[in-house]
Amino acid sequence: MNLYELFHNSAYCVAFRLSSNKSLTSITDARWTVVPFGPHEWFADPFPFEWQGRFYIFVEKMRMWRGLGNIAVSEVDKHGRITRFKDVLVEPFHLSYPNVFSYDGEVYMIPESGTNGDIRLYRASRFPVEWKLVKVLTLGANYVDTSFVRKISADTAILNTQNWDTRQSVYFKFDLRNLELIQLPDSPQMMNERNGGNVFDEAGSSYRVLQDCSKRYGERIMIRRIISDDFENGSASDSPALDILPKDLNLDKPKWIPNYCHTYNRSEHLEVVDFNAERFNWLGPLLNARNKYLWETHKDRLPG
Repeated sequence: MNLYELFHNSAYCVAFRLSSNKSLTSITDARWTVVPFGPHEWFADPFPFEWQGRFYIFVEKMRMWRGLGNIAVSEVDKHGRITRFKDVLVEPFHLSYPNVFSYDGEVYMIPESGTNGDIRLYRASRFPVEWKLVKVLTLGANYVDTSFVRKISADTAILNTQNWDTRQSVYFKFDLRNLELIQLPDSPQMMNERNGGNVFDEAGSSYRVLQDCSKRYGERIMIRRIISDDFENGSASDSPALDILPKDLNLDKPKWIPNYCHTYNRSEHLEVVDFNAERFNWLGPLLNARNKYLWETHKDRLPG
């Protein structure tokens, strides 16, 4: 290992922008503000959430010494100033992909907890800083990146996740009133890839966000337009709309060269994206030694 490799680490980063005039092309044209972070941590899997006129970003926060992700939140004001991320949900297993949503006046979260073999639903007991487990929605598989596809009614939605062990997509009808998941038939005409965010609507069309993991984790973000959406009968289909390569991101830190990117989400006034880049880190030698030890001794239990 040379001197550069010794003091540089690969880290995931989150960037955001405030905008109410979003388009597919603006994802790469827009200037993104990179969220600062310390030498012992990084952020990924951002989800924006707007509640009572205030803007929040929820992320997976990885503490390098712990080796497991937890969920953290920050607030963005209307001038684009962001507060420090604060831990809000920590479990003895890996958490990531904090999908936050509201229903019937309450705020809920479905984070990724696949290494624990379940899909979990949490409710904010004191938003945004305190969360309580409401229900384990399903057991028995390493489900990753559970995302909303569309609402059927005020009380019912379609969720999509992926069994990371088999690499197969799984669709559920989510009964919000009774907090139950009902598995649906597969949709073979939908591209089978890991989710990279919730479905969003633009100009009368709905778009899926996927991450390309065919060659490496986070090769690119793929935006696909939903052509038909009869998910309950397994006959939905989609087609390519936009690919976002790491080099396409217009960051406010031009010296940061992204290697990977895998999550994009939007709310009414806020857009978020993540990427991976090399950074100088004075803790590099210690972190490299720790990462090597974890990989050699705990690789079967490391989060995906």
